Amino acid sequence: MNQGTHFSGQPILAQIVKLIPHAEVQRLAHRYRSDRYYKKFKTYDHVVTMLYAIFSRCTSIREVVTGMLACENRLKHANVHCIPRRSTLSDANCRRDFEVF
Repeated sequence: MNQGTHFSGQPILAQIVKLIPHAEVQRLAHRYRSDRYYKKFKTYDHVVTMLYAIFSRCTSIREVVTGMLACENRLKHANVHCIPRRSTLSDANCRRDFEVF
């Protein structure tokens, strides 16, 4: 069975992230200049982080970051390049324009 065409054996988050076109997120990030002051935590990583928070039913930033660090190996399937620290995620939530999302 080809994992590229069938979703069996992949985490749910990775399946949903595959439906989001990476090029479209990059285009919107460029249009709204949302990656301008961030070296590592790009808009695509922010989208995946927020999806993780929703699916894990996290109620705080501490839960999100701790949960992502705990399952770091499983997040590689979701193409996450940077797991943010609490302060980075908090700053990104405050400063990034909502129109990007």
